[in-house]
Amino acid sequence: MGVHLGDVVFDEDDIFGDGINIASRLQEAADEEAVLISDVVHRSLDERLAEQFHRAGERQFKNAPSPVEVFQWSPPGSAPPRVTPASHSKSLLIGVLPFDNLSSDPDQEFFADGITEEIITTLSKLPNLLVVARNSTFVYKGRSVDVKQVGLEQGVDLVLEGSVRQSGSRVRITAQLIDAKSGMHIWADRFDRLIEDVFEVQDEIALRIATELQVELLAGEMARFRGSGTKNLDAWTAQLQAVEASRRITKEAQADARRFAQQAISLDPGYSAPYCTLGFICTVEARHGFVADRNAALAEARDCARRALEIDSYNPEAHAIAGFADAIDGKLESAIEKFNEALQLNPNHADVAARLSITLAFNAQAKEAIRVARQAITLNPHYPGWYAGVLGLALRLDGQYEEAKKAFTEYGQRVEGFGHLDLVIVHVETGNVEAARGEARNVMKYRPQFSISDWAKTQLFSDAERLEKDCASLRSAGLPE
Repeated sequence: MGVHLGDVVFDEDDIFGDGINIASRLQEAADEEAVLISDVVHRSLDERLAEQFHRAGERQFKNAPSPVEVFQWSPPGSAPPRVTPASHSKSLLIGVLPFDNLSSDPDQEFFADGITEEIITTLSKLPNLLVVARNSTFVYKGRSVDVKQVGLEQGVDLVLEGSVRQSGSRVRITAQLIDAKSGMHIWADRFDRLIEDVFEVQDEIALRIATELQVELLAGEMARFRGSGTKNLDAWTAQLQAVEASRRITKEAQADARRFAQQAISLDPGYSAPYCTLGFICTVEARHGFVADRNAALAEARDCARRALEIDSYNPEAHAIAGFADAIDGKLESAIEKFNEALQLNPNHADVAARLSITLAFNAQAKEAIRVARQAITLNPHYPGWYAGVLGLALRLDGQYEEAKKAFTEYGQRVEGFGHLDLVIVHVETGNVEAARGEARNVMKYRPQFSISDWAKTQLFSDAERLEKDCASLRSAGLPE
């Protein structure tokens, strides 16, 4: 059945007009027992009835002046069109758009963003499904975008969008899985829960998507969806605050992040995620000299990883934290092994891939480091600026100086004060000493206390000759010993 509201013209025994034309086209396009309605009809429905229809994309009908947005209702138990991995030569790529906050309280925006991030994390555990990182899909936050546009810009096959509405002790989450190429809905559902049960919804959504895409989950893969969450809303909120604060690499921000992570742990000691967040904070503090006792910080990071794995042995972040601690400690082979374990559990973790890349580069495996850095960028098209620095290091160590120069220039443009030191070395190694001295002045502008000896202590090269060569390049550009 097809329904549209529009002009109808009666001419003796003939009936025609926009209303008739589009309604008949909708009827032709509708599957058996399904109902297709135009956006004009959908806007005229009350909220309860409108919620039973799902977007089915735009259609350009013959003799219609412009595309018509179509909504579909299917009888209970029927299956909407589905996309399956069998129709693709590679893993499917999905983007999760920020879920809309439909609550009257704007403070609930944080809650909706948290739900979105949890769903991204959970979907990342599905086999044969690549998930675009948060940075890339959150650029659409607050914007009305067509899923086809998202598909083109992000290169994804599928888009998941939805909304969150909290009212008192209850929350309603809607989710819609859409084919990014056709704009057709594959699956949609609504989840009404008590607020304390909201954390189960992300698992349900992931498993429903797995079913719709006919992704076969082994028993071990099913287990990855269990055991690491919390039912304590305050603990979950504190964990989100810890993660948000930890993204700012300053001593003060890391102190705030530490406080939130410790609060989450105290509220729910059986919650795996905040142990990982606290472990990450420890590695940042050790790497950037925010604490007096670097070894104690690394020991705390490893302890956090161990406790997280005791709670959830399938937690990829815990393996990554242990790997990061080993890398900072100069145990590069062990770090590479742990990063690979993390990526086996979650192949979509772009940040882990980037950290693996820099570890490979320090371990004299430049070509593999380049491959993994580009993999991280593919997983996170709107990657943070430090990814450019990671790629630049790998390219420089592989002798690809022009490409390295581009990467380090981007790094400096996106993260103020960074990239200049690397450009000093590139310019010296390509014989442009004057340009190297110019970049050396930039180094001292942003880091007036810089010394080559202090910098050398932070470098993790397995090849001592490589480090000495870099130090010599810095000296020749006039940087202080």
